[in-house]
Amino acid sequence: MTDFYINDNVTLSNNDGAWSLLLNGEASDLEGFLKENVHPEICEQVRDVIKKVETPSEEDHRPIQNLEDGGFKFSSEQAEDSDDEKNRLAREENEKRLAELEKLERVNEDLDERKKHNMSKKEHTTQDTQLKPSTLLDLIYDYVDNDVLEVFGDTGSGKTAFVKRVAYEASEAGKKVFYLDTERNLTKKDRDLLKKCTYKYTPVINEIDDIVQHLPAGDVVILDSIGFPVLTTFARMNMKQKGDALLKLIAIFGSLKEWAYKNNGIVLVTNQPESEFNKAPNHVLRPFGDKSQFAAKEIWETIKESSNPDLTKSSIKAFRSRSVGRGTSIAKMNINNAGVEVIQA
Repeated sequence: MTDFYINDNVTLSNNDGAWSLLLNGEASDLEGFLKENVHPEICEQVRDVIKKVETPSEEDHRPIQNLEDGGFKFSSEQAEDSDDEKNRLAREENEKRLAELEKLERVNEDLDERKKHNMSKKEHTTQDTQLKPSTLLDLIYDYVDNDVLEVFGDTGSGKTAFVKRVAYEASEAGKKVFYLDTERNLTKKDRDLLKKCTYKYTPVINEIDDIVQHLPAGDVVILDSIGFPVLTTFARMNMKQKGDALLKLIAIFGSLKEWAYKNNGIVLVTNQPESEFNKAPNHVLRPFGDKSQFAAKEIWETIKESSNPDLTKSSIKAFRSRSVGRGTSIAKMNINNAGVEVIQA
């Protein structure tokens, strides 16, 4: 067997007609070395490099000895047949092949590193998915992103029960929640339950407008509700005052939408349906506030399904959505004295 020496780390050996790569004496055959140490994507490239250094031709098949200075010389009995130019070219070719092998080795290490990183990332993502439960805030975010969700429905259909549950879950998860109550919907027990939230109460529309223009930074804002403060005085207003009041509702929605954008937050606004008075029999009641409804990215409707002294069952359905059709079920609610259970559809 004739060995072809490149350096202390790499030797190409002619073993029964097949060139093998020996690195630090750790591998004895090319295919075994490739399988164990080389990334599959570049195995063929390594084989190509090795194949270029083939068994010397018959007329040039002679032993080569390594010198300590890294040069090459032929055995003395064949020295007279050697050609200095051929030796120089051979050394240059060998150095070129070695450089190619070293480059491929670096590519191999990089590919292995990326493979390990991708596997680690995939495993981490899988663990997050398994460990992180779906919350109401996740559900809302899937529909509205960082924007405004309006929830409207008849009295007793579960609007406040729904947003209270969202506020509780969000605050318990460490989110900053601002709860603006305009109907005195929250009892002392409710406020104690939501003690991690910032809570304010006012039924005055001008004060509501001022508050939403100066909201603190946070994650969630709840306005419960926007229609009631106007509805309580709407019947006594003249036409100009009614127009101004509706414009103020639009302005409040605009301020809330801007807050959601600047804070990467979510806003929930509850509302009442418009009046049935002077409407056609087949008219679909919309949220109160005329054009203000178009400021919300999504509008959901709460509908009471059944009620008794122990339990109220309600559903939440899409009323105007960019994701699903009207009437699509979003969630079910079970409301009792112990609290509210929201079951995602």
